[in-house]
Amino acid sequence: MTPSSKSRRLAVSALSALVLCAGTARAQDPAPTPSPEPPKIDVTGFVDVYYGYNFNQIDPIARTFDVQHNTFSLSLAEIAFAKGVSADSRVGFRADLDFGKTADLVAAYEPESDGKEIYKHIQQAYLSLLTGKVQWDAGKFVTPIGAEVIESGDNWNYTRSILFGYAIPFYHVGVRATVPVNDKLSVAGYLVNGWNNSSEVNGAKTGALGLTWKPNAKWTWIANDMFGKETAGSNDTRNLFDTTLTYAPGKLSLMANFDYGTEGDVSWWGIAGYAKYQAKPSWALVGRYEYNDDTDGFMTFGTKVQSFTVTSDHLVAGGLKLRLEYRTDFADEAIFPKDDGSDEKSQTTLTVGLVYGFGGKI
Repeated sequence: MTPSSKSRRLAVSALSALVLCAGTARAQDPAPTPSPEPPKIDVTGFVDVYYGYNFNQIDPIARTFDVQHNTFSLSLAEIAFAKGVSADSRVGFRADLDFGKTADLVAAYEPESDGKEIYKHIQQAYLSLLTGKVQWDAGKFVTPIGAEVIESGDNWNYTRSILFGYAIPFYHVGVRATVPVNDKLSVAGYLVNGWNNSSEVNGAKTGALGLTWKPNAKWTWIANDMFGKETAGSNDTRNLFDTTLTYAPGKLSLMANFDYGTEGDVSWWGIAGYAKYQAKPSWALVGRYEYNDDTDGFMTFGTKVQSFTVTSDHLVAGGLKLRLEYRTDFADEAIFPKDDGSDEKSQTTLTVGLVYGFGGKI
């Protein structure tokens, strides 16, 4: 073998060894770490329709959203998008978009007429930030006050109490901070424009403090106090204390809600009691009684008003709920109109409500 041939063979062998080593090294490299998936967004929604019949033969009063007589009504259609916050994802948001008669009624208290049209389809829209244990929310959000909510499917009864519709606000625009003290107690603070106003009406802000205490799986106690100047041109401070106590040991659940408010020389208060018997997973029977003292006229009645409601709650299939409801409202004065132009001390209604809810992630 000539020296040149031997040199070439050595060179080829060395090159082959290098290629083999490189291939082995690549085979032993760890697989690249996949990029984490972006956080999922929760999407929920529902469609709520009802038929109501008032035996006074006229649109009922002292009602919140079931305000039409002998009419098939689209109460509310809603779709909501939300991304919660966590230690791994500290920025989030929520946006609830509403359509229907209820959206008009919720926005009816907006102080500016154009505000009613701008904001009525946005029940909530806020950004969230988690700093340490504190969650900050900024934007428009529903009130923390009361035992009931705007969405009928999340309440025990189909129709809303008088307290919910007239003694407390629906929503606020501003900032809130929520702090979990421990696994049983959380506290919250609010600084907002006021009651049901996306725009400021008097240059003064409203504050609120709240706590939620859940000592065990059966008991929940919620208390809120809201205070601030709400009426344009007035220096009177409106103060509202609200508390709700719930006991749910099993098939029978009980709940009580109390509100007391003052503004200058005007005061109002009311109490509501609820009992829910979950006879089987697909059917529950619910009773509600409430008493409201509005003799100073804050809630527009100028008298004492009571209400008694019985609701049969059926889970038909999937996310479809059927609610059959009997309700009687009665007052110390004749404030309930009849179709003949006279007024009565009571009104009685029958209501059939259908609510279909859905949800998922995107």
